[in-house]
Amino acid sequence: MRSEPPDDPDALRAKIIGLGETSLHKNYYPELQSRLAELERFRALLDQTYDAIFLIRAETGKLADVNATVRAYLGYSKKELLATPFADLISPQQKAGFIELIREKSDLPSECRQTCTASLISRAGSEIPMEITVRSVTFGGEQYVVAIARDITDRVRTERELKIKESALESSTNGILIADLTGAVMYANRSFALMFGYGEEGAITGRNLEAFFTDPTVGEKITGRLLDNHAIVEEMIGLRNNGSPFHIQVSGSVVQNDAGQPLCIMLIVMDITWRIYTDQMKQETYAQLGRNIEQFAILGDHIRNPLQVIVGYAEMLDDPVAGKILEQSRRIDEIITELDRGWVESASVRQFLRKHGDVAEPSEPGVLRISIPKKGDL
Repeated sequence: MRSEPPDDPDALRAKIIGLGETSLHKNYYPELQSRLAELERFRALLDQTYDAIFLIRAETGKLADVNATVRAYLGYSKKELLATPFADLISPQQKAGFIELIREKSDLPSECRQTCTASLISRAGSEIPMEITVRSVTFGGEQYVVAIARDITDRVRTERELKIKESALESSTNGILIADLTGAVMYANRSFALMFGYGEEGAITGRNLEAFFTDPTVGEKITGRLLDNHAIVEEMIGLRNNGSPFHIQVSGSVVQNDAGQPLCIMLIVMDITWRIYTDQMKQETYAQLGRNIEQFAILGDHIRNPLQVIVGYAEMLDDPVAGKILEQSRRIDEIITELDRGWVESASVRQFLRKHGDVAEPSEPGVLRISIPKKGDL
């Protein structure tokens, strides 16, 4: 017996798929629509996040799904990405290690997470450093791995700059010290440790500035002046770990934040012992030069006075020997004349040094003189 064709094909179709008036499943349709709308909203949220999200099939390693951020970072279409094994997006130098990580992760419970750093290769060939967190999940009985990648380009750049700055501080031949606003040492480079006779930089951390000066009040004064003036350049007497003093030049400044508030103080210390020694040697040489110039004039007069007497007696003699005496007297006079010229030239040199040289005048009586250390004491 042939059945009659339905009067309304659309009504028949609705009954078959469960949406007809008499369908028992009709009551679930609004809930289904609500679930679909919720999934769409969740998908939109995933597409708006700055993190790149990959859903990887654990068995094949291929991508099952990605969010829009992945496409923005790497420049591939979603179709291209879904046809690509995730490992092919990893930098060749890190690929083998990441594949091993995925293999290990797929066997762990879903609550376990692991984070690593690796570079993803964009379509243009550029490497994007990423911090990637992976965890295993199960959908419909199939095992997947979720990889959430965060761009750490700025962090890597900042870390590189910090390493360069730290290397510059460590390689500086000057001693560099960083202390908090109370004067407690937070950091000292190797040059500072060696300069002050400490075996390693860590032995200085936590000490107060007063430990590095012969005058224990200097540390507090430096801190106060820096907070008032924000910069100093002064010569002081430092104190080594073994208790021996030495001459230093201290340049200090206050490190501030963007709001201009002081964070810490930084001191750059130079050992100027040899410079002090050299300056004192210059002063003594200059003083000796002045004494020599005065001696030139005095010696000239002391020699000429008796020489005139000799010449006078020789002229009174009627003897061939007198001629030889007068001849030798003339030679002595010529030598004295040369000494006079040297005296004039030395006086000109002294005047030039006084006007243009970097040599200070010798210390006057009563002025504190700086002691010259022996070579073995330095």
